[in-house]
Amino acid sequence: MKCILLHGGQGTRLRPITHTGSKQLIKIAGKPVSRWMLEKIRDLGIEEFIIVLGENDPRSVIDYYGDGSALGVRIKYLYQGKARGIADAIYRCRGMVGENEFIVALGDNVLIDPIPARMVEAGNSVLLARVRDPSRFGVAVISEDRIVKMVEKPKEFISDLALVGIYKFSSEIFQEISKLRPSARGELEITEAIQGLIQDGFDVNYEVVGNWWKDTGTPEDLLEANMYLLDAYAQRYISGSIVDSEVLGRVYLGQGSRIINSKVIGPCFIGENTTVADSTVEPFCSIGDGASIERSNLSYSLVMDGARISRVSLTRSIIGKNVKLERAEGSEKGVNAVLGENSTVILR
Repeated sequence: MKCILLHGGQGTRLRPITHTGSKQLIKIAGKPVSRWMLEKIRDLGIEEFIIVLGENDPRSVIDYYGDGSALGVRIKYLYQGKARGIADAIYRCRGMVGENEFIVALGDNVLIDPIPARMVEAGNSVLLARVRDPSRFGVAVISEDRIVKMVEKPKEFISDLALVGIYKFSSEIFQEISKLRPSARGELEITEAIQGLIQDGFDVNYEVVGNWWKDTGTPEDLLEANMYLLDAYAQRYISGSIVDSEVLGRVYLGQGSRIINSKVIGPCFIGENTTVADSTVEPFCSIGDGASIERSNLSYSLVMDGARISRVSLTRSIIGKNVKLERAEGSEKGVNAVLGENSTVILR
């Protein structure tokens, strides 16, 4: 069985971070968002993946995952280009999956719990979760323990069971997608294709997520996902060096990294070849590779690879790759920021 891992979309709600990069490659708790999903699927025993690429920096996705061998899987790629909906992406893969059943997963969704193994064993199947605002999602209406209706972003309340973004399909889904016409937002809606299966007499099974999950579509979603993943999976691991510093709790410190005259409180993740000097790093921070934190305070924030932060107090912030952020001497105010990669900001 193969998995179609969707890696497209424009990431408009995450700009400026996604102006130049794929939203699914943003690292949270030390790994790109899509890798958390890929590893969940791999844990089901699935080893073949088709990654569907979008317009945002597809080369970086291929460079990161390669042929998949580093993660113990096999990966092929298909270029979708402009986002035309989940159903369109699935339909483009029909020649690569043939008549076999397959899994579909959204690369920007994150789960804490394992994916139920029953999804692999069932026929057509979807994963659901109870949500506070169903109008943001595709939702399923259940009657007598069966899905009887699927609706995309309902304007009125019909159910609080939302599609999580993991599906299991038989080849009949391609026929249903072929009947679709673009919705008002110009996309082929997967909810309409699933509704077609139901109307044509096919059972669509379901499992309900018992724990936390997140569609990482906004900066707030990324920060929350980072927090939950660190809380669930962070372990104390020290490969770098600690000099005149206090390192408390579940702190991951990668190879070649240094903590100097600083205080770091877990759970948090610090990648490879990163320096934290004369600073405080509080819980639920993730700092990428090759970064530099000097004379600064960080809390509940994401700092990407290569970022350089000096004399800044950051909270609830996302700092993109290779950003240079510093504050002039004598200024004391804290910062809440979302900065795209390669930018330079000097605060006065």
